[in-house]
Amino acid sequence: MSKKVLIVDDEEILAGNFQTYLEMLGCEVRTAANGAIALEVVVNFKPDLLVLDYRLPDMTGFDVFDAIRTLHSCEAVLMTAHPSIEVCNRAIERKIDIILLKPFPLHELGNVVLHGLPTGALRESPSEPSSQMERRRGGEVNFPLKLYDGAWVLSDRRRPAAGSEEPVKQVKKGT
Repeated sequence: MSKKVLIVDDEEILAGNFQTYLEMLGCEVRTAANGAIALEVVVNFKPDLLVLDYRLPDMTGFDVFDAIRTLHSCEAVLMTAHPSIEVCNRAIERKIDIILLKPFPLHELGNVVLHGLPTGALRESPSEPSSQMERRRGGEVNFPLKLYDGAWVLSDRRRPAAGSEEPVKQVKKGT
C-alpha cells in the first residue's frame, strides 16, 4: 500500500514538482494551494502525511495542521523559507519533528516522506536552532542549491493564484 501525502503550498510549480517526484517514488499525492482547499481535500482523501508550507495565503501551516487533526490523525512535515526559534517551538508543541528549509533538494523530501526521522529529532535542543537551521544560516556545511526546471519561485515574485480577480499592484517610490 502506498503512502498517502497531501502537499499544501501556494507555489503551484513547486507543489507540482513535489507531487511528480513523490508519485515517482510510489506515493499517492494530492496538492492544495491554501488551507481552505486542504480542508476540502481531506474530506475524501485521508493522508498519512501532510507536507505543509508555513506561510500560506489564508492561514499558517500550523492552522491547517490543527484543523486537519480534528478530522483525521496524521503526521506532518513543515516547509519554510523563514526559520525561527518561534516556528521551531510551535512545531514541537504539535509534535512536528521535521522542518524542511526551502530551498531543498527533492531527495530530502523523498527521504523524509519514505523514511521519516527518529521521533523527537527536533526536540533534542528546543532552545537552540537545529543543525539544519544553522547549516542554512551559512554554517560550515556545504548546502547546494538545486534548481528543478525553475521550480524555486522567489517569494517576492509570486503571482496571484489562477482565477484571482485582484490585479498585481506596482508600488512607485515617492507616492
